[in-house]
Parts: sequence; C-alpha cells; structure tokens
Amino acid sequence: MTKMILIILLTLFIIKSVSAQTILFPTGMPEHGFLPGKKFQYYPTIHKYDFSARKLRVEVYDDRQKLNLTTPHCSDIEFTNSSEFANPGCIYKIGKYIDTLFKQAGATIDVTSSDTLQVRLEGIDARLIGFGFIRAHGLCQIKMKYHNITKTYCVDITDADEHSPVNQYAFVTRLTATRIMASASIREVIEKFFVDLKIERFD
Repeated sequence: MTKMILIILLTLFIIKSVSAQTILFPTGMPEHGFLPGKKFQYYPTIHKYDFSARKLRVEVYDDRQKLNLTTPHCSDIEFTNSSEFANPGCIYKIGKYIDTLFKQAGATIDVTSSDTLQVRLEGIDARLIGFGFIRAHGLCQIKMKYHNITKTYCVDITDADEHSPVNQYAFVTRLTATRIMASASIREVIEKFFVDLKIERFD
C-alpha cells in the first residue's frame, strides 16, 4: 500500500514538473511561433523568380504599434488585432518568410551587404467574416524601401481566391483557417515586391 502511494505521489510530482516547464520555462517558440498547434506553413511564391545575382541586407521593423492602423489600404475590413498574429513575435515570422522566399529565388541574404532592403510591417490580421457561410481572410500590409524607393504593399486574400492555399470548402478548424490565410497574405505581399524587383522598378 505504501509503495502504491509513493508511486502515485511520484507520478503527480512528475506531471506537475512537466506542466511547470511547459508554462514557465518554455524550451523555445511553439511550432508555429505563438500558440501550440498546427505548424505555421511558409508557402512558396506562385511564380518562379531568379534573383541569384542579388546579395541583400534585409532589415525588418515592426511599425504596428506606432501606426495603430484600423484598416489596411486595400480593404474595408478592420484590423481587430485580436488574433495570435497581434503577438510581437509575429515579426520574426515575417523575417523568416522573407528569408525563405528570397533563398528559394536564389538571392543571398548577407548582413554585410550595402544593398539594403527595409521591410516595415504596418498591419497583419486574420479574420473570419460572415454568418453561417464564413469566409476566412488574411490581411497584410508591409512597406518596403529599396534603392531610395518606398512602396506599400497590401493584400486581403480569402479562401475563395485563386492563390489561396486552401479552398473555401476545405474541412479545417477556424484556427487553422486563419493561420493559413495570414500566411498566404504574407506570401502575397512578398510576391508583389518580387514582381516589381523582377521588372527592375527599383533600379
């Protein structure tokens, strides 16, 4: 009997310790960067780009708190800043997304390069709009400064759009839908910049 009590107490102690470590001593960011759950996906660009001749220094800034935008330039849907993407850690996802897509296009990211791209996150959100039939939206607005030219790129992508990674009839949870569309909106903004870079609008 005593042995059984000791085993129970030891088990409870281990469970409590593991719980404490999960909450108080995280061993890094959760899979998708904010909350436990499905891994955050980095979607490739829709079209192919070749920037193998470019070596860039990329500086990423978070201007959301300073600007406090209520709506993006390209949509009348408001930023509620109530999704997980309101977390300040979101800026690291933006940086990794840029790094990932530039590398896929053959560009070299080099902190010593004098060819600098400034990336300023002005707003990002994921919204579920509608009653009964709900549409998932990804909203992203980023200002890019490159070669003394500054341009703001804005996207409101939904699960019904051609470039959406998931279609409107897909069976996914609401949280997964918002993560997918927010990720897609970041991809769309970066690709808009890629289009301008390809046709040398900055040169």
